[in-house]
Amino acid sequence: MNGVDTRSCALYAAAIGTLICSAVLSAPASAIERLRAVELDNGRVLVHCSGPKPEPGEPTVVLDAGLGDSALVWSRLQPLVAESLPVCSYDRPGYGDSDAALPPRTSAVIVEELRRLLTRAAIRPPYLLVGHSFGGWNMQLFAARYPRETAGLVLVDSSQVNQIGRYERDLGLRIAPDGVFHISIASHVPPNLAPADAAEARALSHDPVTWRTAHHELAGFRESERQVAHAPPLPIGLPLVVISRGARLGASPDYPAASEKLWRRLQQEYVDAHPGAVHFIARDSGHYIQLEQPALVAHAVCLVAARAGVDTPGCRVRPDPVSDGR
Repeated sequence: MNGVDTRSCALYAAAIGTLICSAVLSAPASAIERLRAVELDNGRVLVHCSGPKPEPGEPTVVLDAGLGDSALVWSRLQPLVAESLPVCSYDRPGYGDSDAALPPRTSAVIVEELRRLLTRAAIRPPYLLVGHSFGGWNMQLFAARYPRETAGLVLVDSSQVNQIGRYERDLGLRIAPDGVFHISIASHVPPNLAPADAAEARALSHDPVTWRTAHHELAGFRESERQVAHAPPLPIGLPLVVISRGARLGASPDYPAASEKLWRRLQQEYVDAHPGAVHFIARDSGHYIQLEQPALVAHAVCLVAARAGVDTPGCRVRPDPVSDGR
């Protein structure tokens, strides 16, 4: 990148403590499996829904990936969740099999696109929102703007408000562009994908449309943070689980350990600002917790569903000992 510290492009997490938990999931009596392209104003968006048919008032789990990623990053989690709850993943415009969209590509734009997508695909609220990395900002903003449509929130190694300024002020690292910049194309394959999915991810990482989309989202990164920062507060009592990584992101001398400590502080500060939130630590995972410890994220979804009052027999959480991030 030109204009962005290359060491900081992956500064998306750290964690403290340990965690042992799992989810016990049983197959539903009836299930749906639907892959379809939904026409929005700016092109087609691919959405993949699976799991039991939702009962009236029962939430549908909605998954949003991080910057640069398609819905492939949910390939290990979605089948687990679908055994007990209706769940939908999608390729944001410009990723995977969805058509590209013009800039700006900020969280506010993405939230409104997602809401239109859900409406046109007849995926009715309430929604149990799950966001990874940059997708965590999108889901925080969705929950803040549409609290009556939100049943709960799970943040998976999520970006947090104030991270851009804190990294610049505290560590002298720029994790977001400010002005003209460009992205160098390189293979990007998230860990623990099935071979066919890994091959697809590698091909997508070299797709010019993918990189233009990532460029546009990076160009809007500072604005996205401002949008989340100025959003209404989350509803009091909204079921909320934050999952942070436990494995260090980088081990080379060029990767500052202080960045990990700062990320821990940002994650914990977010939890502290939301009474009742649960903070899990993915002891054995890096940034892609949903691929490295998918049962943990399924556990979090089950917990949020239970706290939202959903009586789903197939989503029983085993009472293993767990520790939070405090």
